[in-house]
Formats: sequence, structure tokens, C-alpha cells
Amino acid sequence: MSPLRRPGFLVRHVLRSRKGFTLVELIVVMGIFMFIIIISSEAFNKLLTLSTQQTKSAESDTQGILGLEMLRIDLQHAGYGLPWELTFQDNFEEAQAASGSLAPGVDPKDYNDNHNTSTDTNKVPRAVQAGTSPSGSDYLVLKSTLINTSDTSKKWAYVEGVGSTSTLKAWGNNNFASGEKVVTLNSKNKQLITRPVVPPAVMTADDFSYGITSATMTPPDGFQPPSESTVYLVYGVSSAGSLRVPYNRVDYYVKRPASTSEMPARCAPGTGILYKAVMNHPAGDFTELPLLECVADMQVVFQLDTNGDGGADSFATHTGLSSLSARDIRQQLKTVNVYVVAHEGGKDANFSYNKGKDLAVGEGYGRTLDLQALVGGADYKNYRWKTYKISVNPKNINY
Repeated sequence: MSPLRRPGFLVRHVLRSRKGFTLVELIVVMGIFMFIIIISSEAFNKLLTLSTQQTKSAESDTQGILGLEMLRIDLQHAGYGLPWELTFQDNFEEAQAASGSLAPGVDPKDYNDNHNTSTDTNKVPRAVQAGTSPSGSDYLVLKSTLINTSDTSKKWAYVEGVGSTSTLKAWGNNNFASGEKVVTLNSKNKQLITRPVVPPAVMTADDFSYGITSATMTPPDGFQPPSESTVYLVYGVSSAGSLRVPYNRVDYYVKRPASTSEMPARCAPGTGILYKAVMNHPAGDFTELPLLECVADMQVVFQLDTNGDGGADSFATHTGLSSLSARDIRQQLKTVNVYVVAHEGGKDANFSYNKGKDLAVGEGYGRTLDLQALVGGADYKNYRWKTYKISVNPKNINY
């Protein structure tokens, strides 16, 4: 056998060889590896960008579901526990927030029912009101005993018995607790029960409400049913030391916070946050709760039954509702439609919004929103704009 073909010779030859890779070979290999790394990095960056965008979109969707569901529930409960009749003129200064402190250019006091411009002499509280801010976004006001963040507002009972022997009905759980403030309505005509007040005396909280001392307490004089055929309903309002008005109130609006730290960086210029402001007892100030970020607009459209046939026959904006009394609203308001425009996720340079800069909000009964003017340039195309619609039949208004 030739020495060159012997296995041992070949092994020794390879081991003794001092020849390595040439510089050209190393450069070619490094170039191949760099090409692979660059391709992988680009793919990873695209995947990371897509993942981030999907995460932000999912966050926006979650916010939309949770925040707007709160609005839906409040719309459904509007009017719950509100009196239909008053034996006095409502001069309550319910809201005490300064003009512009909630929504820029809007005075919350304008929606106090003592400013009611309808023909209702006693100015019975209206369950739903609306207006428009200088920015063009609508301002929505809802009233009921149930609209509040406290557990007290979720409670109710009725009075058993007659006169001084009457007591509150105890359910076994979720009963009224000591210190909670309640109001009373006559179940037959929904009249607010008050202690006798001789005009022109000013109606105070002690005249239209009282504090709970026990779940089965006897109501104070003036809040006791006069006969077996009279049923008094008792609604919880607040656990505050005193009530400002015999109901609760929440305001919905869109604004951009003054502090940049409160506005997410992902939100487009010109957008704001949808807020729910809860009126506090007894001061009349508000606690603001942010519900949805990156909001461009909110429009409210009402469907009314103006001919009394039981079906909606006309659409109205806030101007069509402002002149109606509480009774008119109970009889005519059939549906409340709320349209909220926001964008999902953040700015995406790889995305192009293809529906144009003019967005119709409110299905022809709201307004046309200029997205380019809102954002301040053509960058509006890099946002995923979405319109959320809530449509509610507020059954508690006329219940």
C-alpha cells in the first residue's frame, strides 16, 4: 500500500499542517454571517414593532370596553330614584365646580336644574342633559340616585307600616348602614317626600333627607307613610355627612390634561381623554375619573317620540333637549346614542388610514371631524382611528 494511502500517514499530515484559512475566505464567511444577522435583525425589529403595536391596540380595546361600559351603565340608570314631582321650586346649586375646571369652556353650573329654562315651574331634575364645548365635542350630564361610586347609592328599601310604628324593610343583606343618607319617594306619583317647609324658606338637606341609624329604624317625622295604601320608597344617595341635592350626578366630557405627564405619549396631538366626573356631597365639587385615552371627539344624538305613538320619530342634538322639561324627557326620549372617536395603539409609520381626513361622527346628526386639522398635519394617516358607538334605551327615566 502506498504510504500516502495509509490512515496513520494522513492523520499525521493533517496534524503537522500549518496552513489555515486565507484572508479572503474569512472575509467571505464574515460577510455571510453579517448578512444573516442583518436579515434576522430586520425581521426581529418588524416582529417587535408589530407586537408593540398589537399590544397597544389591545390596551386601547380593553380601555374602550371597560370605560365605555361604565358610560353605558350610567345611561341605563339615568333617572333612577329621581322625583317626578316637587312641592317646592328646585333652587339647588348642585354643581359648584368653576367654569372650565372640567371641560374647557364649559360651566358645570349651567346644567344645574335651577337654571332649567323649560316651562316647569318647580324645575324637577332632568335625568339627561347635554351641551357642546368650544372644541365641538359634546358634554353629557346624567342624574339619578344610583349614579355614584359609593355602595350607598346601590341600596334601596321601602317603609313598612304606618306613622310612628313604621320601619324600614331589611333585606337580610345589603341593608342600609348607620351614617348613610337617604331620600324618600311616594311610589304612586314619585313625589319627593319632605318635611313641611313654609315658603319662602330655603329647602335644606335635613328637609328632604335623613341619616340611617339602623337597618330597621323608624323614619323621622314627615317621612312616615300616613296610611296603609301609601308606599314610600327609600333610596340611598351617599355616605357623606350631608347631601347637597336629593340625587347624584355625573358629567362626561373630553379634554386634554394641562400636565403632559397625564397624557400618554402615544396619543395623537389634539386628542384628549374621556372623563367621568362624579359630583361629591355635600361640597358640590367633582372627582374626575379617566375612562379612555387618545379620544378625538364625543357626539351625543337623541331619538325622540314627538308625536306620542311610542316610537322614535325624530333625532335631536343637545339643542333639541335643552328646552324640554323633566316630564317631556320622560315621555319623549327613547334612545341615547353616544359616538366616541379614538385611535387604537400609537403612531405607526407603516400604516396609512385610507378613509380620508373628514370623519362623520354621529351618522349625519353629529358633526364632521377634520382629522388633519386635529392632529396638525398629514400624520393623522398614521393612526388607526375608530368610532365607538353606544346606543341605550334609558328605561329608568320613565319607570
